[in-house]
Amino acid sequence: MSMKITRRQFLKGAAVTGVGLALPLKFGVRDAHAFYQSPGLQKWATTLRGVGPGQIPVVGADAFAAPVTGVAHCTINIQQFTDQLHPALGPTKLWGFNPALPLGGGVQPQKHLGGIIVVHKGTPLQLTFRNKLTANGLPNGIPLKNIIPVDTTIPGANQAQNRTAIHLHGGLVPWISDGGPFDWWAPNGTHGLSFLNNQVLNPFAVTNGAEYYYGNNQSARLVWYHDHAFGITRVNAYGGIASGYIIRDTFERNMVDNQGLPEYIENSVLGGLPVRELPIVIQDKIFVGNNIGSADPTWVSKGLPSTNGSLWYPHVYEKNRWKLIGAGRNLPNPSVIAEMFGDTMLVNGTVYPQVMVDANRYRFRILNACNARFLNLQLLVSNGTPDGVTILNGVVQNPIPGPNWLVLGNEAGFLRKPVPIPSYAPFSIDASGVYSGSLVTGNAERWDVIVDFSGYPAGTEIILYNDPPAPFPFGDDRNDYYFGNVLNPVGPSQPGYGPDTRVIMKFIVGVPVGQDPPLTLIDQNGDWTSNPGIDPPLAVLDGSGGFTPLVTVNNTRKLTLNEVFDAYGRLTQLLGTNVAVTPGKFGQPYLNAATETPVKGDVEIWEIFNLTGDTHPIHFHLVNVQVLNRQIFDTAAFPIENFIGVPRPPDPTELGWKETVKMNPGEVTRVIMKFDVPPILKADGSTVVPTPPSPRTGGNEYVWHCHILEHEEHDMMRPLVVT
Repeated sequence: MSMKITRRQFLKGAAVTGVGLALPLKFGVRDAHAFYQSPGLQKWATTLRGVGPGQIPVVGADAFAAPVTGVAHCTINIQQFTDQLHPALGPTKLWGFNPALPLGGGVQPQKHLGGIIVVHKGTPLQLTFRNKLTANGLPNGIPLKNIIPVDTTIPGANQAQNRTAIHLHGGLVPWISDGGPFDWWAPNGTHGLSFLNNQVLNPFAVTNGAEYYYGNNQSARLVWYHDHAFGITRVNAYGGIASGYIIRDTFERNMVDNQGLPEYIENSVLGGLPVRELPIVIQDKIFVGNNIGSADPTWVSKGLPSTNGSLWYPHVYEKNRWKLIGAGRNLPNPSVIAEMFGDTMLVNGTVYPQVMVDANRYRFRILNACNARFLNLQLLVSNGTPDGVTILNGVVQNPIPGPNWLVLGNEAGFLRKPVPIPSYAPFSIDASGVYSGSLVTGNAERWDVIVDFSGYPAGTEIILYNDPPAPFPFGDDRNDYYFGNVLNPVGPSQPGYGPDTRVIMKFIVGVPVGQDPPLTLIDQNGDWTSNPGIDPPLAVLDGSGGFTPLVTVNNTRKLTLNEVFDAYGRLTQLLGTNVAVTPGKFGQPYLNAATETPVKGDVEIWEIFNLTGDTHPIHFHLVNVQVLNRQIFDTAAFPIENFIGVPRPPDPTELGWKETVKMNPGEVTRVIMKFDVPPILKADGSTVVPTPPSPRTGGNEYVWHCHILEHEEHDMMRPLVVT
């Protein structure tokens, strides 16, 4: 049975076990819901979008080689467009990527999440991104106002609203192509302090262009690329500037040819074969309805998109939702908020879709692209009701589990061996704060999974279901939407409609098509070296929380996750060290000088102490990390390290490499990493293009941050400068 525990109960349980968890109180008075919700949208009114012509466009290569390096090249426009995300909505205005030459040819309409890139390991790619966010798409055009409210009181946001910076999330790239916050540029050619892209890679770049080089020297995996401009990352990404990036390699190809993995999606689409590799990109949104003028008049008065179907984003810091220090403060509007939790679920860019699947084996490439909402992904056989599930007091009634997950990999590529995960395991958390579930997925985490629909009769409907609290892991019922939730007064008014964040999409099983070859599982002996594309581990884990480094560790850092309040009294999050900035306060804003300055080639262990009440998905630019263990500690005694109990080993789905790691309240998470910095190589594979140090920070400038986008922006991000 699902168990929900409040922060108060967690603190009480921690006190019983002797843990002094002095976590800050995040929530204010819980007496009202968010002041705007999406209209009720019928489920299963859209079909899951696939990849290719007529669906989500894929980027094709230019006919010319890249300037300076001579490697393969492609061109991608960033522009405003509209897309139909649900038949009951009007066209939704979005910002996003549009390939100049889409794979498959012809003129393909721009789509939400479009611009998917597919590359092969060891084959570098250079890209020109053209920022066309002006009224006429030209560099000298009138700048477009952002389609999402911009709070100019937070660092970096008081500049042009149509700036972009493109980060290859999970990419091993030189710092000038990392797309960090100060790598932004605008259509008129103005740019951030760290923007050397064109100087190094394309001295003759067009005014609104920015050049990026991706070496692709990584094993097979799903990465993604999205906006990272200083001060407006959360609104640009929410507005649509994000897409997928797939890296292939020979080990993966052998699995397809000889070990039963489904054929690549691009080969299936172009070859007219059944498509059995499916991207599953999950987002939560809020949409403008016909009542926007009365429910949120300031939205209209500020000139934001107000037609039915436009994106809506919270822009008032609600004192009854988040704690505010100091009564009677004059808060800005728009204001940054603590987290954005949408009420309507999208997959691959459309609302509550359904899809026909054969009674065969499928491979899903899953990405949590929500701004702040964690997911606990489960598969349930529909009970025949309009929603496919019946929920009472938060619990699914008479659940029938669907096919189990077989996890092959995460965001850093294949695991050391496949991990079976039950398809139905409701979220639960104990008094010490240790949670469990099925496929628990933080923001920006990805999964590479096998789902086998064989054995299910034709016509069987299977629901992709989700149930964790938001914020995670101690939720607020006002962020949990489903029919019958008496604790949320603005849920769906009838079954089969939204707002709903429990039911995500539906699979309808057909008949078997062809015979699946035997599935020969990889790495059954757990041997890291059996896949030559995966880097060997830096430490050996003993399975009970202990570890032994295999290489010299050059440094061990003590770092912290912190909650404080800004100059307006609003909740804000910070990263820091174990050295107090002021008495009892350890966090530092992003703009403070770098404290994480490893030496190129060094190996470091980071011990990251979570002093907040949230689980934070911490994302590391440049490096993949090996999770070593987690351990409860006495937060009230910190920086004295009073540990409670023994270390807890990584989850089975973390046994490999990671680049986004869940870090839980009252726990220290230990990770180990090596700081290799990739060069820019010309097409001959040996000639190095010199890369100057960052003019802003010196060295190779990267960042590490929480990937709850509202946390990252305000101000849970720090420089990572490799010297």
